[in-house]
Amino acid sequence: METILANKLSSTTRIGDSNIEQKGKTNFAKDTKKMTRYTLADSADSVMNTAMDYHIEIITRDDKHRVLKFLRRFFFRDEPLNHNIALIPEGEDSTCLELEDYCSKSSLENNLSFMAVSSTGAIIGVLLNGKAEPCEEDEPEYIENCENLKFRKILRFLHYVDKKVNADGRFRDQNVLEIRIISVDTNWRGKGIAKALIEKTTEIARERGFHVMRADCTSMFSGKLCERLGFEEIYQLKYSDYVDENGKPIFTPALPHTAATSYIKRL
Repeated sequence: METILANKLSSTTRIGDSNIEQKGKTNFAKDTKKMTRYTLADSADSVMNTAMDYHIEIITRDDKHRVLKFLRRFFFRDEPLNHNIALIPEGEDSTCLELEDYCSKSSLENNLSFMAVSSTGAIIGVLLNGKAEPCEEDEPEYIENCENLKFRKILRFLHYVDKKVNADGRFRDQNVLEIRIISVDTNWRGKGIAKALIEKTTEIARERGFHVMRADCTSMFSGKLCERLGFEEIYQLKYSDYVDENGKPIFTPALPHTAATSYIKRL
C-alpha cells in the first residue's frame, strides 16, 4: 500500500471551480420546474402520507442561503474530515466561511444541483453537483491563498485524490459530472431521499450530454450508497496512508470511515 507524504503533494480541488455555468445555453432552471413527487409512506394512514410527501427541485442562486443553512445543520460539522479536524468551531451558528464560499462558487449557481423539499416547504435533502474541470498538476492559487489552514488541508487532500483519479488522462475529452456533497435531514434518513436525488441527477446528466458521473466519497455511508446504485469503484486512499513529514496520518476519522473512495457511473 502506498504511503503519501502530504507536504510533497501538489494540490487542487474540484469543488472550488467558479466558472461552471455554460453561457448561451437554455435556461435550465426555468425548463425543469416540473419535478417528480414522491410519497414515502404508501402503507401508512392518510395523515402520515401527507406529512411524508416530497418533491425534487433544482437549486438556483435564490436558494443559496436556505441550502447553506441546511448544510450547516446536517453536513458541515459531521462530514468525517471536517469533524476529525474540528473545521467548524463550537457554537450553534458557527460555520467555515471558506467552505461555504467553496460550495457557493462551485455548485449553487450552475443549475446542476438538487434539493428534496417536503410538502411543508422545508428542505430535507441536498445534492450538490458540478462539471469537472481539468485537474492541475501543480497546486493552484486558491489553495495556496486559503487562509483557513484546516480547510487548506482538506483542499490539498481532495486535489491529491483528483490527480490520482485523472492519472494518465483517464477522463480526457470526457464530460464528467461530479457529485460533490450529499446530505439528508437526520429525520428523513433511510427513506430513499439520497437515492432519489442521485437518480434525478443521473437523468439530467444524460439529458445534458455528460459521459460520466463521479463521486469522491470521504464517508463510508456515501460510498455504500454509490455501490448500491451501480457505481464502480476506481480508486481508494486509506487515511492511514496519507501522512505528514513525520509519517503521522493527517486525517484520522472515527470508524467506520477509513478511506476516501472514488466511484464512477458511465452514462
